Amino acid sequence: MTGLSPGTHAHMGWRPAKGFGFARGTTLVPIAVAELPRVAQAMPVVFAKVEDQWQALGVMGPIMGTNVFVSRAGTWRASYVPALLRVYPFHFEGEETLALWSGYAPEPLVGEGVQPFYKDGDLAPWLQETRRFLRTVYDGVAQLHGPLETLAAAGALAPWAGPALEVPQPDRALSGLYRLEPERFAGCEDSVVLDLFRAGHLRWLYAHLDSLHHAERFKALAKDIVAPPLEAPKQPDKADRAADVLAAIAQDLGDTEL
Repeated sequence: MTGLSPGTHAHMGWRPAKGFGFARGTTLVPIAVAELPRVAQAMPVVFAKVEDQWQALGVMGPIMGTNVFVSRAGTWRASYVPALLRVYPFHFEGEETLALWSGYAPEPLVGEGVQPFYKDGDLAPWLQETRRFLRTVYDGVAQLHGPLETLAAAGALAPWAGPALEVPQPDRALSGLYRLEPERFAGCEDSVVLDLFRAGHLRWLYAHLDSLHHAERFKALAKDIVAPPLEAPKQPDKADRAADVLAAIAQDLGDTEL
């Protein structure tokens, strides 16, 4: 990532994304606790330990480097966009430094439609709001470490491999991902379950379990992107039209609510 600084980027800017093509190769995205139940309605949510910190991750493809929720035209194919994808091309470098995604090239402000990074020596107002939003998201991601560490110590987490592939690619296989194992969880000490219940963690744990079935659609969604059917498209039914409306709502990059 490229951290923003007045000395380097005072006369540079960025263009708002017109679609989600930038996420076509992004398979895993960290999820904040507040958005987990909504993400779980669209894609599998699993757990992983990243730099000694447990995180919840939205899984967007069957192997690394794929994202079945981005169409060939760059539209989003689900009802909810994870928070960290909605603020592209911005991310955090370290604790508070606003940074650009790797490979994103800032542009001179003379270009039409280029938005400034800085105004009067400080971050532009919209980017100040973006930084506050990212701080909220990162805090929400970090809140999941404690309860997941408790579940891991209690032996209630089990490896999750995702959907089986007809043509395995070992170097791109999903690895290091975990799920809650209901039988092991049922065997936890009452005090562990009670503490999780009182802290409000059971809601997102059950949402996580309900989300795992979405992986069964990965191969069909991927096939539709790579080799769409050649026959004339059928008349969309009500469910398809509803999905299109939800997808259109999800494309609103200005929505900064979790």
